Amino acid sequence: MVPLATRKRMLFLSPVFPSEGGNGLAMRTGFLLDAYSRHFEIDLAVVPVAGTNTQPTSFVQTRTLRTRILEPQLNTHFRLLSGLHDFHARLEAFREYGQPSLAAALTEAVGEALNTWIGNKTYSLVHVSRLYLAPLAGLLRQHIGRARFILDCDEDDALTHRSIGAMYRRKGDLLQSAWAMSEASAYDRMAQKLFPQFDSVLVASNGEARSLAHKADPGRITVVPNVAPIVSRARSWRTRACNPTMLFVGTLGYAPNADAVMWLTSRVWPRLRIASKNVRLVIAGRDPPDWMVRLGRQPGIVVAGSVPDVAPLYREASLAVVPLRAGGGTRIKLLEAAAWGVPAVSTSFGATGLGLRPGVDVVLADSEAGFARACISLLTEPYQAGRIANNARTRVRRDYDPGRWAARVGKLALEFLA
Repeated sequence: MVPLATRKRMLFLSPVFPSEGGNGLAMRTGFLLDAYSRHFEIDLAVVPVAGTNTQPTSFVQTRTLRTRILEPQLNTHFRLLSGLHDFHARLEAFREYGQPSLAAALTEAVGEALNTWIGNKTYSLVHVSRLYLAPLAGLLRQHIGRARFILDCDEDDALTHRSIGAMYRRKGDLLQSAWAMSEASAYDRMAQKLFPQFDSVLVASNGEARSLAHKADPGRITVVPNVAPIVSRARSWRTRACNPTMLFVGTLGYAPNADAVMWLTSRVWPRLRIASKNVRLVIAGRDPPDWMVRLGRQPGIVVAGSVPDVAPLYREASLAVVPLRAGGGTRIKLLEAAAWGVPAVSTSFGATGLGLRPGVDVVLADSEAGFARACISLLTEPYQAGRIANNARTRVRRDYDPGRWAARVGKLALEFLA
C-alpha cells in the first residue's frame, strides 16, 4: 500500500455505484475501486446508465476523495428513433445510428458536466468501467492531458449481445433478436474505434481476452477475473431432508436471467416436484417481471425479489442453480455459492470462463432431464454434495482470492506510471 503523502490522483468512471454486494457489475467495480484505493487518491464519477441512481455508500466514501453523479441525458438522435412506433422503422434507424444504446446518454452536456467537475485537477490514471463509457475518454484527453487510461471491458459486449440475439431467436422473437445483433455490431465498431485510445484493456477471463484480441493489441489486454467474496465462516453442507432449498440469484430484469428462470421453472421444476414435494426454489434479485412474481403462487417457489443481503439466502440454501443459456462474462453467482460452501448445478454456458472442473467443483447439465437429475442427486446425496462444495470453495479461494488480485491490479496500475 502506498503512503497517503505520496499517492497520485486517479479518476474512476463507472456506470453504477461500486459496491461489495449487489449485481455483478457493482461488485466488479467495487473490487477494482477497492484495489486502486490502496495506491491512489480517487475521484469517482458515476454515469448511471446501467443501474439505479443511488447515493454513495460508506464503502464508496471511505475509498474516494470526491464523488459525483452525472445525470445521463439521451442524445436527440437516439431519443427520436426511440419514439418511432413501428419496430422495423426503429430498428433500421438504430442500425443507421450505429452506437450501442447504453452509450446514447453520453452527450456533450454530460462531457461538459464532467469536465466542469474535474476543474483544474490533474490525474495520473483514468479508469473507465465498461466499453459503453469509453467515449468519455476522448473528451477527457483534451482536458486532463497526459494521464494513462485503463478500460475495464469485463466482457466482450458484442459477443454477449450475439448470445442474447441467439436466445431470442430460439424463442421465435426475431425482432428482438435482430435488435440484439445490431447492438453487437455497434459494440464491434466502438471497440475497433476506441480501444487504441487506452493503454490497457481489462477483461474477466481468458476467453474474453481471446475474443477481443482481434480488436485490441493483445499485449494491452490483461485478464483480471471477478473475485470470490470473502466469507469468514462458510457453513458446512448438510442435507435438509425436510426442506431442501435451491437458490437462484441474479438481476431478474436482465433478459438472460429471466430466460434462465423461465427454463428452470417450466422445464426442470415439474420434474423436481415429482421427485420431491418438499423441495423449495428461492428466486432472488431486483426487477422481477410480473410473470416471475406470479411464480410465487406455485407451491414450493418463493420469489424473494430484491434483498439487502444474500448471506441469509446462502446460509439456508442446499443447492445453487445457474441455468443460464445466454449472456456474457463470468458468473459471480457461482463464485458466491462456492465461497458460501453451497454446491452448484449449472449449464455449461453458465460456468464458462471460470475454470471450474465438471463433476469436481460443479455439476454441469444442459438438458432438462439432466439438470433435474443433477439437482436431485446433490439434494439427496450429502457426501457428493459436500465433496463438490468443498472442492469449489478450495478452488475459488485459490484462484479468485480478492486480496491477491487486488495486489495484481495495484501493481499493474503503478507499472503504467513508472
